[in-house]
Amino acid sequence: MNDRLAAASAAELVAEMERVVLGAPSGGPAWAALVSDLVGSNLRQWDLEDTSRDPGADDAVVARAKREIDRLNTGRHQLVQEIDTAFGSSLDHQGGAPLATESPGMVLDRLSVLVIRRARTRAASSGHTSYTDRVGAVESQLAALSLAFDSYMAELRAGTRRYLPYQHLKLYRPSAGVS
Repeated sequence: MNDRLAAASAAELVAEMERVVLGAPSGGPAWAALVSDLVGSNLRQWDLEDTSRDPGADDAVVARAKREIDRLNTGRHQLVQEIDTAFGSSLDHQGGAPLATESPGMVLDRLSVLVIRRARTRAASSGHTSYTDRVGAVESQLAALSLAFDSYMAELRAGTRRYLPYQHLKLYRPSAGVS
């Protein structure tokens, strides 16, 4: 699984992310489970953020949504770590190579948010033509990040770039119940 994930192109990853957003069964390669879980978490968080911003929601609904967002965020951080571990086990890190500013898992997290944003913006633009221009802007961002990801992965595979695996190190007050 790990070798295949590190060899996946942005187009393959985005296609898998789109399947999740559309609610279609994956049927994809073994590595797709990590990507699917990440997108699923971001989708659920997106919906909860909408709930928490609903002006008609009472305080209890907003509080429940915010707590679930916190829980999902912790899980998302763990997924990014797992994705980085999967990449790291199949890439030969060159100690002297320049360090990238983010890990592969962090880039996939950003890609997943753009895939969700594109789908939601497309859906919104069908009822509100004022959103139509946003679809193109989101598609441009997605295309640019996809190209950057493919270049980044080529550098990682060639050993001319390295990354530090993401580590969720945020501390919460013990009474907050989140770690």
